[in-house]
This record gives sequence, C-alpha cells and structure tokens, in this order.
Amino acid sequence: MRMKMTREQKVAHRFLSSFDMVDSRLSSSLIALERAESARSSITGSIEGMGLSGSQGDKMCNALVRIEESVDDIRSLSDVYAAQFKEIEDFISDVQRIDQQAGKVLRHIYIDRISVKEVADEDDMQCTKKTVYEHLKRGLEIAFALLAKEVEPCL
Repeated sequence: MRMKMTREQKVAHRFLSSFDMVDSRLSSSLIALERAESARSSITGSIEGMGLSGSQGDKMCNALVRIEESVDDIRSLSDVYAAQFKEIEDFISDVQRIDQQAGKVLRHIYIDRISVKEVADEDDMQCTKKTVYEHLKRGLEIAFALLAKEVEPCL
C-alpha cells in the first residue's frame, strides 16, 4: 500500500495485518507437509523396489515424523488463524458500524486482500482511487480510536 500514514494509522494497519503472518506460516507448514509426503513417497518406492533396508527404514521413519509434525503445525496454526481472522472480522465490523464506507474499504483491503484500484472498481463502491484512499485513511483512524478505546462502536 502506497500512502502516507500517520503514526496512529500505521498502528491500526499493523493490527489489521496481524493475521497475515499466521497465513504465511500456515502456507509454509503446508509446503513442509508436501515435501515430507514427497520424501515418504520416494522412500516407499525405493523400499518396494529394493526391499526394506536399515537406512531406508530410518528415512521412512524420519519422513513419517516430519509428516506428523507438519500436520500438528497445520492444525495448531489453523486454530490460531481462525481466531485471529474472527478478531479482525469483528473489529472491522465495529469500524463499519461507525462509518459504513470506511469499514467496507477496510474489509476489501485487509480481509479480501484486493488492491485499492480493485476496491474502486467494486460494484458496491464505484468510486475513484482517491476516494478509496480517503475511506481507508478514515477507517484506519477509526480503527486506531477503537484500539485506543477512544470511541465505542455503535450497536
């Protein structure tokens, strides 16, 4: 995102972007699982072709341990990701109760992960990029105020 932000807007931006790290870690764990499964498949093929030897058996055990560790990581990270996603989703809903358009922009940027240009072209927005940036800045200001407990969400 290329816009000049105040210190407060940066704080809100970092908070709203926080669950991206878990998503990245989850993706890394999926890659590790794919590699471990690939190693297991390769070893299984070797074992079937040559018969079980000590070193192949050790490699198989290591591959199975890596698979189990990756599955545990994925399970744990998916729980964290779901909790963080819900927290961000609820938080953006609070912003949207205060300012409908600013909340929509935050939702598109931080949850849907689409660019400012794409937000401007959305059917529910149909505005210029400049207007999207204005809504985004206002949304980040409201988000910071909520984080600082300066403003209570309207119910």
